[in-house]
This record gives sequence, C-alpha cells and structure tokens, in this order.
Amino acid sequence: MLYRATSTHHRRTIARNRRRAAIPPLVAVGACAVWALFVDIAGTSEPQSLLPVFALVIVTLAVAGAATPLPLIEGAVPVRRQRQAMLVAVAASVPFVVALLVNPDRLAGGPAPLLADRVPIFGWLFDGVMSALPLAVDTPAYNLVFSAFTLFGFYLECVLVAVVLYAALRLIPSLDPDSREEGRPNRKR
Repeated sequence: MLYRATSTHHRRTIARNRRRAAIPPLVAVGACAVWALFVDIAGTSEPQSLLPVFALVIVTLAVAGAATPLPLIEGAVPVRRQRQAMLVAVAASVPFVVALLVNPDRLAGGPAPLLADRVPIFGWLFDGVMSALPLAVDTPAYNLVFSAFTLFGFYLECVLVAVVLYAALRLIPSLDPDSREEGRPNRKR
C-alpha cells in the first residue's frame, strides 16, 4: 500500500514538473504574439508607443529563455543558487539585446535584411529558411515572419546561454562535495 501511495505521489510530481517546464516556452510564444499584434499586424510604427512593448517583450523573452532549462539544475543546487544562476543567465543575454538593436540600416530598394545581423548565433539558419520561403521583401507576411524569427532566435540564444551556464553550475557541485551543502541550514553530515 505504501508503494502505491509513493508511486502515485511520484507520478503527480512528474506531471506537475512537466507542466511547470512548459510554462516558459508558452510565455515566450505569448510575448512574440504581443509583439506581432502591436507592430506587425496593427501596423504601429511610432517609436514612442513601441518602446514599452519592445522592452516588455525582450525582458519577457530573456527571463523565459533563462527559465526554460532551469529543470537541468533543480535538485542539484540550492534554490538560492538557482535564482542567482537565472539572474546571471538573464544578464548574459544583454549582448544579444545589443545585437537586436544595433544593426545595419537598410536602404530603400536595397537587399533584404539579414537575420544574422540581429540574431548572431542562429540567424544564419533562419536566413536560410527565409530565403526558401516564397515571400516578397517588405510585404506584411515577410515582416511578420522576419519578426517572428528574430524574436524566436533571441529566445533560443537566451536558452543556449542558460543551458551552458546551468551545465557548468551542475558540474561545480559534483567536483566539490561541500558546495552541495551551501544554503541548506542544519543539515547533518
């Protein structure tokens, strides 16, 4: 009987963890949808109205990107260190924000913009997909897909940075047995 109760509890915990792991990618999709709604679909182009939405979307994507691989270190490091690692992962996404903002201007009638200019790690892949799509440059459909790939690429870059950071953090406790005890009060050896 005890085995059955433990097994049921274990299944519920696994189901809860799966649902929790699905939240950050869904939040990222929601942030991309908000950006598409405000900019690409509604056609808002006034910089004053775009800045708060842009800041909200970028911060949301950076936090969701840092939270997506968080299950890699759950249980392996103390909660306090998990929170610190997540903050460091979000701060490590700042160079990718700079890459989004500082990119070459496009002259009217010039070549199509490159995603690799805005998304340094995965942009080349999305540029290949964009060139394969039958979309004309400067059409609403092209702009929508371009924005979606830009934001999705930024999110993937944030996830990649977090995975590297969390993998390193997971290795550190395995090398130093005393570091597992940090942040856990009154634990006997």
